[in-house]
Amino acid sequence: MRRPILATLLFSSTLLAAPADARPAGNALALDNVHIIEAEHEHVTAPKCVRVEGRRLVRVANAGDKACLRDARLIDLHGRYLMPGLIDMHAHLTLGPMEIKRERGRMVMQAQADDDIAIHNARRLVAFGVTTLRNPGGDLPAAARYKAAIARGELVGPEAFDAGPVINNADLPGLAIAARTTQEMERVVEAQVEAGADWIKLYTGLSPDLLKAGIDAAHSHGRPAVAHLEGIAWPDALELGLDGIVHLMPLSPDLLAVEQRAAWQGTARGGTYSFFEWWEHFDPDGPEANRVVAAFQRHRPVFDATLVAFHAAFVQDQDSAYKADARDHAHPRLLANWNDWFTFAIGWQPEDFVRARAIWPKVQRMAVRLHATDARMTLGTDMSNPWIAPGISLHREMQLLADAGVPVPRILLAATRNPAEALGAGKRLGRVVAGYEADLLVLDANPLDDIGHTRDIHAVVLDGRFLDQEALDQLKGE
Repeated sequence: MRRPILATLLFSSTLLAAPADARPAGNALALDNVHIIEAEHEHVTAPKCVRVEGRRLVRVANAGDKACLRDARLIDLHGRYLMPGLIDMHAHLTLGPMEIKRERGRMVMQAQADDDIAIHNARRLVAFGVTTLRNPGGDLPAAARYKAAIARGELVGPEAFDAGPVINNADLPGLAIAARTTQEMERVVEAQVEAGADWIKLYTGLSPDLLKAGIDAAHSHGRPAVAHLEGIAWPDALELGLDGIVHLMPLSPDLLAVEQRAAWQGTARGGTYSFFEWWEHFDPDGPEANRVVAAFQRHRPVFDATLVAFHAAFVQDQDSAYKADARDHAHPRLLANWNDWFTFAIGWQPEDFVRARAIWPKVQRMAVRLHATDARMTLGTDMSNPWIAPGISLHREMQLLADAGVPVPRILLAATRNPAEALGAGKRLGRVVAGYEADLLVLDANPLDDIGHTRDIHAVVLDGRFLDQEALDQLKGE
């Protein structure tokens, strides 16, 4: 059920309250004696002073620099580390529970936007250092309400870039809209752009012709097109001009060797069983994988693997860390939905989980190969889908990539600079540079030594406001 943000704020004073040390944007702030993490150079700087005025970084100088400190509120960060705020490129901020209802004598699945969930997610994202997000499929009126509330200063939350409902061959109220002809595709894309879409999201059920029509329509309106693909092979979609791909689940029969393709198609059960059955027939070092890697190198798509969403499904038969995260940080309505029935492993038997975990090294190998290309690699979580709690899941994603063998500097760039550039905001987000926006993460330890240190959060700076541990705990509801 949709709950207007304004009404929610009026009836819940805890959501109106700013964090205890939220700073008036006009006051200068000096973060002194802090090491800046320069992931692109794989090192940290000598101690620096970073001056914040309003919402921007205005000076980065040596520690103790007089011009940096002048008339500023001083925060001594001796022994700590500073990096840009994190960016989650796959966060369904406003998505409500997946529901099945009877309408006109038939069962209909829907996932309506919920402003309470958006507020809950936004606060916890910031608490874990996420200062920007892309919602790659959601309700545009809900997105507009969220952005308006942020602009009015009524909410604490990340800056959001949004796609509308995914465009597919069938409707799913709240999440997907159908386009069955080229003309319908053009109308749907135009309507989404007029409603404020920053991206156009295309989906698995589209034919190659309709995928191409969606890409062309998006480009005609100056919007990038991103897709979740299964039947259409990724290299073929990139040749059509697709700008981005989501989920490290290629799942196209055209990416299997002929013998393996026949074997898979002869036994495939469909649905989410393909999350592991397809991989049983795929060689991440074979010719088809080489074709994908070459396409990524040539076309440089924006990509987020969302390993965390699939790994959470693969260990769903256990009381995993993902379930603990969900209990601690997911909105209660979403948690109840997942515990009740909606997961990515519906119908799986014990042996299916064993098979799923057995193919995980193949997924890891492909992640390493793709992250070694010059593609625009980013991080995403699929937040608000089963067991994917806000904020903490992005740190889980980073750890999964590190465990796979992706170098830590590349992971940090995929969490900061790369997505900022992919969002068209590379000249204001994703770096600790004078003139950039003051969205920052202060850490107690160096993540270049261990990616797990991104969770050792000392403070977050959001739009120039310094949020200490007490403020972050408040955002988590603690």
